[in-house]
Amino acid sequence: MADDKRRKRDREAEATGATKREGRCRHVTASYRAGEAPSGDAEDGAAEAREILAPGTKVGRYEVLRLVGEGGMGTVYEALDARLNRKVALKILSSTLKSKRKAAKRFSIEAQAAARLVHPNVVGIFDFDVDCEIPYMAMEFLQGETLAEAIARGPLAFDRLADIMLAVCAGVHAAHQAGIVHRDLKPSNIILCADWKGNPSARVLDFGISKVGGISSSGLTETGDIIGTSQYLSPEQAVGLRFVNQGSDQYSLGVVLYECATGRTPQQGEPIYTLLRNVGEGRHTPPRHLRKDLPPDLEAIIERAMAVKVKDRFPSVYELGRALFSFASAEGRRQFDDFYNRVEGSSDAGEAKVAVAASAPATHHLARAPVPSWQSRTTRTSQRPGGRQRGADEVMRTHPARSGRSRRVIWSILLGALIVAVAAVAVVGLVIGAR
Repeated sequence: MADDKRRKRDREAEATGATKREGRCRHVTASYRAGEAPSGDAEDGAAEAREILAPGTKVGRYEVLRLVGEGGMGTVYEALDARLNRKVALKILSSTLKSKRKAAKRFSIEAQAAARLVHPNVVGIFDFDVDCEIPYMAMEFLQGETLAEAIARGPLAFDRLADIMLAVCAGVHAAHQAGIVHRDLKPSNIILCADWKGNPSARVLDFGISKVGGISSSGLTETGDIIGTSQYLSPEQAVGLRFVNQGSDQYSLGVVLYECATGRTPQQGEPIYTLLRNVGEGRHTPPRHLRKDLPPDLEAIIERAMAVKVKDRFPSVYELGRALFSFASAEGRRQFDDFYNRVEGSSDAGEAKVAVAASAPATHHLARAPVPSWQSRTTRTSQRPGGRQRGADEVMRTHPARSGRSRRVIWSILLGALIVAVAAVAVVGLVIGAR
């Protein structure tokens, strides 16, 4: 059966002059539009799964240029926005998932969550549509590599590790401030690129299973469901809790830190049941056993971020970034100094203010010009300190006799007014009685 289909495609390619690869891509595209899963033997099936859309395929107003990567929910292409004449990253929902309600809903949640975030360390989204023939999401197209690809070449230098995580923590903190918990933070969801100034930076992407507004994927998960990539699961996710908070993202970042420093994850190679037990009990090889030159303070930061209990972790991802600040390069510290060392964002605001006050230079009084003779005469006002007007309380304190006379005058006026009022009432009563 598979051989017959393969021969048929070859004959079609020869008749149209297309290459074998282009013919296979067109076949898969046709299957996608028909809602069918790719068929064929295992080798061809794997190739077809990677090549869903052929270059030149139109998706909405976007034209597919080339395949960039693939994930659990679909594939990502470099595409051209015909209307604005710019390149975008086009994420296509997998043809095997597009008919499933949960998959389409999560696809929408990812688009809506990303659209709520406008931050230099979060990948921006331009457009999405799940009701069209080929569901898609158009995002910023960034030149670079994922953190996973960088780690594959070996553990990172400590200053580069810190530089990357300062950017990541800033982006995740922005998500948390917007009420979004990512729930799937891992190196393959962090892209290393350049910022608008050309400086190395990092951005967070893929909010496909994020928690928005307090509910996991808008009610798409139940208690007991394990959501996320197994190697980066927090203890809360490992036991299947439906409601996870920002601390879960921090744990995942701790695992990312561990992997950046050692080149492997804490539970690498473990079967899933052992992994879940180890995560829940906090069992893993200390990172310094895998990298002897790891600074003890950096190891302590990693271990705290990966604490089993949420209360034992950093208060927030922002504080995790602050802890990593001293390990960053000079350029990284310069880039994020205003963000991580601002007094308003620190829990030590009082201490910072005291430190600033203590370090402030002493005030030097400038010599005053001679006072002109016509201003040398003193007056009652100028004799007072600072030339200010004295209030009533000060007058009473400095002139008790004067204040006593003032009170007697006020009481006399009130008593006179009372007598006049009583007399008026009496007169009115007599007039009425006489009638």
